[in-house]
Amino acid sequence: MTFVNSLSLASGAILVALLSVAVVWLLCSFLPTALRSLWAVIVPFSLAYCLYWLPVWLGAEPSEFSAWAILFVGAWFLAGFFPSAVVVLILQKRERRIR
Repeated sequence: MTFVNSLSLASGAILVALLSVAVVWLLCSFLPTALRSLWAVIVPFSLAYCLYWLPVWLGAEPSEFSAWAILFVGAWFLAGFFPSAVVVLILQKRERRIR
């Protein structure tokens, strides 16, 4: 709980970006290729949303979190989306070369 509460806009963005890249890479490696573009959107948003609201789910007061939700979830999502999209593009190019 202390770790999640200590996340700033920048540190949370870095965490979401790193986790998004790892999860998207794993999903793209093991699941159908048709879903790759979808993973680049769903994974960063899910991670950003869950990470931001985790303290509330663990018992923190939700009123303060509601006021900042759009800023934090939006910024964290974008920080995870762009690297995830790059991973998807790299994997698609690599797959085309193999064929």
